[in-house]
Amino acid sequence: MSDALFLNVDEDGFFCLVAPDAYRGFIDEDWQLEQLFTHFVEQMNAGSLFVAHPGPDDADETVSFAGTPSGASALREATSTVHVGVGGLWVTDYTQLTMAAQFDDETATNSGAMRLPVTEGTHRVTLSQVDGDPCYVLTIKPVDDDLQPLDAVPWFA
Repeated sequence: MSDALFLNVDEDGFFCLVAPDAYRGFIDEDWQLEQLFTHFVEQMNAGSLFVAHPGPDDADETVSFAGTPSGASALREATSTVHVGVGGLWVTDYTQLTMAAQFDDETATNSGAMRLPVTEGTHRVTLSQVDGDPCYVLTIKPVDDDLQPLDAVPWFA
């Protein structure tokens, strides 16, 4: 996996990707947690966001990003569809998403976000937890259609 790109679960235990061309982050200056997660699910179903919550015990854990699945058996997977436009697909964090939710002039790609090498189009995003090192693997591959809608942020208990 020498050509793999390594990312991390953020300090709050989330892994977040955003397609800024379509993402609408602002909710309210005084949002509540339930509103935030409802908003995340709506944006994931719209194809502009991917959020999974590996959990606080995995904060800063390495996430390997490679063009093909690792072949390792997954302990659990979170899968969604994103629609990548000219603005690309970015790794962001929970803190930046909450800032964009609270302040209309904030974007989801401000603080340390990183653009991934993903082409424009519709892509299936899968974050797999595997029994290995690193224990998280991110795969993104082009698809022709959307997946079933989500009803919650994956792995958030």
